[in-house]
Amino acid sequence: MGDTLDKPDFRPILNPTKQRPLGTPPHKETIIKDAFRLRTLMAMGALAQIVLFAILPYRYAVVPALILTLHSIGATIGQMFLCKTNENPYMTGVTQGFTSSQPPSWQTGRYPNAPCSSSIVVFHLGVSYNHPLGPACPGAYELYTHFMNMSKAINEKKEEYGLLGMSSWKQTKRATHNAAMTVFYFRDIEGLHKFAHDKEHRDGWDFLHAFRKKGYNHITALHETFEVPAGAWESIYLDSPPILMGDTTIRVTEKDGSATWYHSLVDASVRPLTGMMNRMARGKATAREGYA
Repeated sequence: MGDTLDKPDFRPILNPTKQRPLGTPPHKETIIKDAFRLRTLMAMGALAQIVLFAILPYRYAVVPALILTLHSIGATIGQMFLCKTNENPYMTGVTQGFTSSQPPSWQTGRYPNAPCSSSIVVFHLGVSYNHPLGPACPGAYELYTHFMNMSKAINEKKEEYGLLGMSSWKQTKRATHNAAMTVFYFRDIEGLHKFAHDKEHRDGWDFLHAFRKKGYNHITALHETFEVPAGAWESIYLDSPPILMGDTTIRVTEKDGSATWYHSLVDASVRPLTGMMNRMARGKATAREGYA
């Protein structure tokens, strides 16, 4: 224990904030775009162009497609030019070098000086539409509404649930990426259990059960829960924006009663965070081990 006390705390990458961070649900645009095959989207565009040719003179019918094409080409060229001037918009929020998620203390906001010193609960919540119409299939809109209500509720009560952060992901196993999943990080299993039994989550499950009783079984709903003790997880990010567990925050009540949110992302260039086994507090870093 003496060695641990003598070590300096890990250095946070991001400054604490007084603004309450909120999770971001999936964008509607991505839900629609990824729900159909490429050829289906192209057929939709072709049909729209045929309609324009049917109702407009040729010289005017090509204008919308021409505008969209020129805008896309111009935007791409502009972004490539910005890349050369170190103003690449896609680099916004990217931290250069190695970083790792090491949540600070819930009581003080102090960062640890030993890797993976706290437990974590990881919760996967997902949905898939096994239907030719994808998210336009029967029941999809109602389920999406319930999901958005759950996302709103969990954001509003994130401290009550012990929610650290959330991020959305898409499955790429199918040509239509209409299997979506949100990864949640909770402080403990009790907070997740409380969320699971609150109204918004129960309403979603009740809808699915009633939907199946009507004879519909084309919507997949799933969740997975992992309760991970201290010393049984690790994370490393290279040249990355805050993502997954690296995009989590801890709320701390200061002495004056105000709330401050501390980000979990820390500098991983220091020796205790080099090497997978070291980030799990199970070994000593070596030159060969590096950051793997």
